[in-house]
Amino acid sequence: MFDLFNLSEILTKAIAKPDVAPTPSEVVYTENRLRVLRYIPKGKHLYKVPLIIVNSLVNKYYILDLMPGKSYVEFLVKQGFDVYMLDWGVPEEEDSIVTLDDHINRYLVNVVAAVLEKSGAKKVSIIGYCMGGTMALMYASLHKRYLKNLLLLATPIDFDNESTLSLWGKRENFDVDKFVDTYGNVPVEVLKSAFMMLKPLKNITKYVDLLENMHNQEYVKTFLAFDYWVNDSAPVPGETFRDFMKATYQTNSLIDGKMKLGRRAVKLENITCSLLNVVAEHDDIVPLSSSTPIMNLVRSKDKELLQVKGGHHGLSIGPSAIKTVWPKSAEWLSARS
Repeated sequence: MFDLFNLSEILTKAIAKPDVAPTPSEVVYTENRLRVLRYIPKGKHLYKVPLIIVNSLVNKYYILDLMPGKSYVEFLVKQGFDVYMLDWGVPEEEDSIVTLDDHINRYLVNVVAAVLEKSGAKKVSIIGYCMGGTMALMYASLHKRYLKNLLLLATPIDFDNESTLSLWGKRENFDVDKFVDTYGNVPVEVLKSAFMMLKPLKNITKYVDLLENMHNQEYVKTFLAFDYWVNDSAPVPGETFRDFMKATYQTNSLIDGKMKLGRRAVKLENITCSLLNVVAEHDDIVPLSSSTPIMNLVRSKDKELLQVKGGHHGLSIGPSAIKTVWPKSAEWLSARS
C-alpha cells in the first residue's frame, strides 16, 4: 500500500524548484541571449586545453549539471578540466530572425574566441550533446583550426532513418515554411508536445514508477530534478529552426556535403580532429542509424565509437553515463589535452 504521507511530501517537493545546476560557475562571456559559464576549478587544472560544452537549442543547458552526483560537469571539473558551458538562453520574439548561420559562424565562433582568450590556449575541445553535437560538427567543418578534440553525445548526423522524428520531419509531412511564417519562434508547447508524443504512455507510467520508488530518496530527487528540466524548455528561433529542418530532416544535406551556411559548404570530410562518438543502443530520438555514420564521413585518423546501453538521456544522467561514459570520456580527453 502506498504511503499517503510520503506521497504528499513528494507532491509538495514537486511544486518547489529542485536544486538544479549546482556546480559553482561564473559568467565569462555574453552575447544577445547566450552566455558562457566557466566552472570554478577544484584545485589546479591538470589539462591545458579548455573544454566547451555545446547543448541543444531545445532544452536548457543544465541536463549535464542536473544535481550533485548526477552532473557530468561536476565530474569533469573534479578530473581537472577547465570546463565552459554554452547556455543559449531564452529567445524573445525579436530573435525569430536569428539564423543557423548566426549560431555557427557568429555565436560559436565568438564563444570559442572568448574561451581561447580567457584560457590562453590555442585550441579547444568541444563536447556536443544531441542537436548541439550536430551544430558542433558544422562548426568543426568550417573552423577546424581552433578545434583539437570533438566529443559527440547522442548526436544525429543521418536524418533519413527509422525514428518517429524523421518521419514527422519529412517535407511531405511537415510544411516548415508555413509553420515558421505562422509562429515565428517555435513555441515551447509545440516542442514539449512533440517529444511527449514519442512515448505517450510514458507520461503516465513515469508517475507509477515514482509511486513505486517513493521510499527511495535518491530516486525521488532525480525524478523531480529531471522532470523539472523536461518542462523547462526554451523556444527555438524561427529562422534557425527553418534552416535546420531543411538541411537535416527534409534534405539530409549534411550527409552529402551539399549543406551551406552563408556561402560556405559544410563538408564533414573537412573534420580531422580527434573524435569520440558516444551513442546509446536504445535511443529513440537519435537511433544508431543516425549517430554512427559520422565515423565514415570524417577524415580524422584518431576516431573512436563508444556504444553503451540505455536511451537518449541515459548518456547524460543514467547508469551508463556514470559508470561508463563519464570515466571513459575523461580518460579519452585527458590523453589528448
